[in-house]
Amino acid sequence: MPLSLEAWNPDYALLQVEFDQGEPLEGVDTSIELPWKPLEPAKVPWPTLYLVDGRQRIDAILADERGHRALLVTVAAGALVRDQVSIRLFGEPWVRRILLRTAGFSAQEFALGSMNYRAKEVEAGDLRTLVQTVNPLMRALEAELATTLPGALVILDGPIYAPEGRAPGARVMGYAKTMWQRYLPKDQESILSELRPATRTPLFFIPKSARRKLDLFSWYLRLPFEPSLPFHSAASLLRAEVVAGDIESARKLADLSVDIFATMASSPVRDPRAPQNLVPVGGLEALIGRHMGQKELVRRKIVQALSGGAT
Repeated sequence: MPLSLEAWNPDYALLQVEFDQGEPLEGVDTSIELPWKPLEPAKVPWPTLYLVDGRQRIDAILADERGHRALLVTVAAGALVRDQVSIRLFGEPWVRRILLRTAGFSAQEFALGSMNYRAKEVEAGDLRTLVQTVNPLMRALEAELATTLPGALVILDGPIYAPEGRAPGARVMGYAKTMWQRYLPKDQESILSELRPATRTPLFFIPKSARRKLDLFSWYLRLPFEPSLPFHSAASLLRAEVVAGDIESARKLADLSVDIFATMASSPVRDPRAPQNLVPVGGLEALIGRHMGQKELVRRKIVQALSGGAT
């Protein structure tokens, strides 16, 4: 039996693709950009663009005298700007420290010197549900930061997220590095194996749902990845998306994205999540991490504060 290797380092415990399992998402429309065949867009000058990413960390799990649980959470988001001059950090990363508590938890805040964890109450019956609310907090912070960036093109490391009452702009593009969901109908899915590096699929429409609050235009593209063997054929796929609107505008962004992502793709030598974890984003992650504070140092301060009875 011939075998192939998933490209990502197994430390991340993420399979890159599961197109051979499960059913495709219902309501996907592949008729909006025909014919249905791989596309190789011409290169065009890049506009000024921003790359936005976030990080999250659970610093501690707390329990009060009645056994109610809470989390001390740090979420952060930052942006790089890429223009005709250079690529550089755009302002200081945003860092928020949160005491994520259920209604029964007694403490209202956790003060740790200059690091003050502000309380946020959530509906959660158990610790697992409480933990699942952390990622949306980070995604909401990324989305909030994106709304402050002046014009140009904003690229989010992750699918587009829309907090309540805040719609993303038409020039916001998200991308998914991992492929847990099958989107394309089976008859159209074979196009993925036909994509060569720096080519994309036509646009397809993804309807909003209970989990996904927006109608989207999406497309797959293949990144350059050397060596291509012995890796799985889907190891270099990336899926991008924009909010559904004007088809021609979406088509131009899709064409532009192919050159942007192919140029910024990482390699296994540089990043264990290659090629989807873009080189500049890998650097941005490290910068954000430094602003969050060293995990071990923060943990030590929390232990010291609790030992002294200071909350």
